[in-house]
Amino acid sequence: MTLSFSAEQNGSAHDHPSIVVIDHHPLWRSCLARILRAEFQEFAILEIETAHHWDSIVGKDISLVALNTGSSIVTDERVLENLAYLRRSLREGYLVLLTEIDESAITDAMIFELSKYGVRGYIAASASVEIALAAFRLVMAGGVYFPRSVIMSCSDWTPVSPENIVALHPNATMIGMAPEPPAIANTACAIFTERERQVMASLLRGLSNKVIASELNLSQNTVKSHISHIMRKLHATNRTEAVVLSQHAGPVTNGGL
Repeated sequence: MTLSFSAEQNGSAHDHPSIVVIDHHPLWRSCLARILRAEFQEFAILEIETAHHWDSIVGKDISLVALNTGSSIVTDERVLENLAYLRRSLREGYLVLLTEIDESAITDAMIFELSKYGVRGYIAASASVEIALAAFRLVMAGGVYFPRSVIMSCSDWTPVSPENIVALHPNATMIGMAPEPPAIANTACAIFTERERQVMASLLRGLSNKVIASELNLSQNTVKSHISHIMRKLHATNRTEAVVLSQHAGPVTNGGL
């Protein structure tokens, strides 16, 4: 196990809330831990090789666990066994999966199965550093993060407000490792209608088009239209980028319905 340098140096690792990175690849594990230490300086970053090394961090205040499942199917028996073990060991805190599986191969049924183990999101290896960090912030703020449009049925998930996400944005970034997201300079001038603001809040909660339509009493085609308008105003190429870029946008302006 490795503690963050600052926590070790100050002898205060036990006083810090912690983020745990579980990955059996030492290089990948240490690279992610390094990025997280720069972005979440108020947290101790702990590294363990497998879920079954959990005993080495018993007693720590764990806020989030990132488990790298590699190229395994996210609902593979071995993955689910690890998730079950972590769920039993983790009294509080959130679970996020890191995966090399293509997003298109992750189905709604898989997401539903993962939700039974308390998983609140997954981050694909194809994601940029900035999008990955935004996903971590979203989950730690109480939200859920799934790049694809999925129907989520876990009643324990708590919605998150855009204000809470913005408040978690760190001041520091690691030079050369956390590039600025695209078109941030232009997003501050984006003007959203009240309905677009409502749809954006739903996107930040990780809701699917079908659920958004139901909650806002709209047709799915209307929801798609609003999302297209939001993406255009934020200069985003997909809904995931829209979620990331919305965190850097200025105050939402009511431009009418």
